[in-house]
Amino acid sequence: MTGIDRDWVRRLVAPAADLAIVGTKSWLSEDLQAVLARGDDADGDLLSTLLLPRTEKSATWFSRIYSSSGFADQLPLPDDVSLTILDGQGAIRYLNDVLSPIVVCVFDRSVADESAAEQVVQLRNSRGEPIALSTQLGWSPSAGVEALGFTVAL
Repeated sequence: MTGIDRDWVRRLVAPAADLAIVGTKSWLSEDLQAVLARGDDADGDLLSTLLLPRTEKSATWFSRIYSSSGFADQLPLPDDVSLTILDGQGAIRYLNDVLSPIVVCVFDRSVADESAAEQVVQLRNSRGEPIALSTQLGWSPSAGVEALGFTVAL
């Protein structure tokens, strides 16, 4: 019913790798060791098992993980990347060079430098159209989380 059978052979040979995460690679590796659990689930799952970074054991789909220090050499991103997460100031500076349909920027508010935040707000104010997170996306940020959503024509 979803039409997945039309591309079944292609998906088996070239599985989706539609998530790209850009940041300080050592920090990302550390973050991928976090355990996510629902409610009273004591076990949970490692974030790395859910996002499946590319390793020599990747048999199916995987996520691309890039170091922000060498990210300029990786641009442009492959066409099949539909979501890019830019984690930190070093990654956010490439915001205008990333052409994936959805881009998420993660700011570290403990850093005094606001240049990355200013770059995102400037993009929103000059080319963006705001999105109401609660009404249009059905998502309300948790306490302590600041979120800003907008669309930009590519």
